[in-house]
Amino acid sequence: MSRTWKSVIGGLVLAALASGCGATATGSTPTTGSSSTRVPTATRTSSTRPPQLLTARRLRPRPYAAAVGTLVPGSGVGLRVFANATVGFSMAGVSSAQYPVRTLDGGRTWRVDGPQFHVDAADAPEAVGYVGLIDARTYYAWGSSVDDVTTDGGRSWWETFVGGTVVAVVPGSKGDLLAYVQTEVVNSNPNRVVTWQYVSRDGGRHWRYTTTLGGN
Repeated sequence: MSRTWKSVIGGLVLAALASGCGATATGSTPTTGSSSTRVPTATRTSSTRPPQLLTARRLRPRPYAAAVGTLVPGSGVGLRVFANATVGFSMAGVSSAQYPVRTLDGGRTWRVDGPQFHVDAADAPEAVGYVGLIDARTYYAWGSSVDDVTTDGGRSWWETFVGGTVVAVVPGSKGDLLAYVQTEVVNSNPNRVVTWQYVSRDGGRHWRYTTTLGGN
């Protein structure tokens, strides 16, 4: 990884850890965004050893799910991130559930692009409030203790429970993804918040713990 890219990653991570969200941009640059100003709170654990490997599960539609392609009013769409002038990604509330939504016409229309990420009053640990993308087919969302990723434009989504509070997900330098997880370790040194770094090189299906800045 180049020194320049390390500086970029370091800046994004520091900003995310300080404010609880990523940097927002538009155009073809990899972007992240948030529709909430709530700063994530670290999850408590008695272990100082992070899980070395996290494995995702494929999300499937649950009962009464809105069909992929369902038109969503623009007023219900959260903060949007764009891969280019036409393709964008966001989250929207539909019938008391939270869905990924996509636009292919520069934001004029938005349609459901996957199964429910979160059902109100049923899935507190699965709530997500932040979105980002790498390109026109790879989008991701995160919040609470999960991250959700697609690499095929929403045809399949992969969700990972991380065992802590996800405070940032950012693109790496080689098309991979980096997730930063905070947890409050309760042991001989109480109230000590630690941050674990994970890297995924297969589109969010597996996340490996790493101490190398930027995951490389």
